[in-house]
Amino acid sequence: MYYRRKVLLSLVEAFGGVLRRTECLKLLFIFCEQTKKNHYDFFPYKYGGFSFLVYEDKERLTELGFLKNTASLQLCTPQSFLEQLKLEDRLILQSMSARLTNLRGKALIRQVYLDYPHFACRSEILTSVLSQEEVEKVGLWWNKDLSKALFTIGYEGLTIDAYLNKLISNNINALVDVRWNPNSMKYGFSKAKLRYYVEQAGLRYYHIPDLGIPSSLRKKLETPEDYFSLLQYYQSEILPKQTMAIERIKALLSEHTRIALTCFEANYRFCHRHKITQYLASTPDFNAKVVHL
Repeated sequence: MYYRRKVLLSLVEAFGGVLRRTECLKLLFIFCEQTKKNHYDFFPYKYGGFSFLVYEDKERLTELGFLKNTASLQLCTPQSFLEQLKLEDRLILQSMSARLTNLRGKALIRQVYLDYPHFACRSEILTSVLSQEEVEKVGLWWNKDLSKALFTIGYEGLTIDAYLNKLISNNINALVDVRWNPNSMKYGFSKAKLRYYVEQAGLRYYHIPDLGIPSSLRKKLETPEDYFSLLQYYQSEILPKQTMAIERIKALLSEHTRIALTCFEANYRFCHRHKITQYLASTPDFNAKVVHL
């Protein structure tokens, strides 16, 4: 079993064997922050920090018979998962349980909003949980930059939740997938799933395959020189022919103000997305800053 799933089950165990979903998310978020380990990543959502991967694991653990098939997270096995955690994690979780066992509902949400204000920036219940003074204080921590910008982001090394957190943290309104073939072995990043998660998080999703690099050209990329040669070919032979696709990027930037081009590679220098931004920046009517995340 993945260690992160043992952490999830141990959390439920430590808090009495049953937790409501929102309470579980908040407590799991606190645990990850306190341990400084991203067993799960979170992003700002309707009720604060949220993780799609937690819900995915809940479904899987239900299928495997560790959780009951209920809306809440309820253990259905006498097996102890706390005993399977690393000692430092177990001690932190037990300390949390002793300290927060009676903190539930809005009181728990309120505490998390105050302690981790970034994750409250998209909350739909903010004013019902915090006072007006607290709302203003929490809002000081939010990124309020709304200037026109073209971002690029690769999902290599990121979970879907960490990826969404990067987008939302930078006030990005729309994601433009520039992969030729938008399939991925990495959870959450094939086209249908990625579109779903991005739109659930409140952003728009677009796919422009004409700006991608055909899969046949991406084989045997093993050295920096291989990438350099491919990107030079893309810049000189493929990109100049994609006038309509380039104009669509400009139109989306005008419509959404802050958009991000996405592909796989973490380092933008090894990805064709930076060639797209270079091409756009060279056109006379381009007036947005470029940021590589």
